Amino acid sequence: MRPFAHSFLVLLQQVAVGGLFALAAAPFHELERGFFKSTAAVLFLFGLLSVWGQIEIYGAALWKAPDGLLELAVQAAFLVCFGLYLFSLWGERVYFRARVFSLALFAGLGSLVLNSLNFHRAPLWSIESLLYPLSFFVSALLLGAVTVGMLIGHWYLIDAGQSLAPLIRMFRFFVASLVLQTAFLLVFPPLLYFLGSPASLESMTRLLSEHPILLAARLTVAQGAPLVISYMIWRTLKIPHTMAATGLFYVAMLGVFVGEILGRQILALTALPF
Repeated sequence: MRPFAHSFLVLLQQVAVGGLFALAAAPFHELERGFFKSTAAVLFLFGLLSVWGQIEIYGAALWKAPDGLLELAVQAAFLVCFGLYLFSLWGERVYFRARVFSLALFAGLGSLVLNSLNFHRAPLWSIESLLYPLSFFVSALLLGAVTVGMLIGHWYLIDAGQSLAPLIRMFRFFVASLVLQTAFLLVFPPLLYFLGSPASLESMTRLLSEHPILLAARLTVAQGAPLVISYMIWRTLKIPHTMAATGLFYVAMLGVFVGEILGRQILALTALPF
């Protein structure tokens, strides 16, 4: 079972990968180039901290574990492609930027798959091999969506005269990611109960019997509260009042991040990706 430190480093990687997917949903030609430069730099830092943390924690042990070494190599490839995309934002090489951006998306997705498979204890050909990567991916989408949404809202404080369309588009991406993760968390337990391995059923039983408050807090903070706040953001955008909407995005981001940290604690304790 992986320790909490590794679970938390996975969260940092999810922010970087999910943020890149959120940037793909942002209208490139409707926002200032400075927004993409600053946002990509913040997301790149999250990915860099994830890799750096793994090296600091595991050190030489990484070179003795093939799965850990492969995971680190794919994350490093993601960082290289992401860094090239960030560099390309200072030029006009459109073809190059599109290529490295696409490669970064694929490498980031691959890193999440490898991260997820290193946590579950079921055989490779099992339902867990599908559910775990899906769980990591939907969490990454939500983390990235709320982070980029907050940063877009902050950009409106710098350039108050721009169209609301990019912020509304990112808000819809955030809500879609939130609903997708909520739906996944509803179907995940029954799928694991009926189709999961004995080890997963044992973990589910331990979670419900030993950590029910932790699970309830995770679902309330990361799912229930952001759903309410998303309605408040929508009502605020209809006024429109971008400053208030950005403040609410901050609150939503806090809820999502705290909930996902609680989820990583559940992952460390039970090897279940809640």
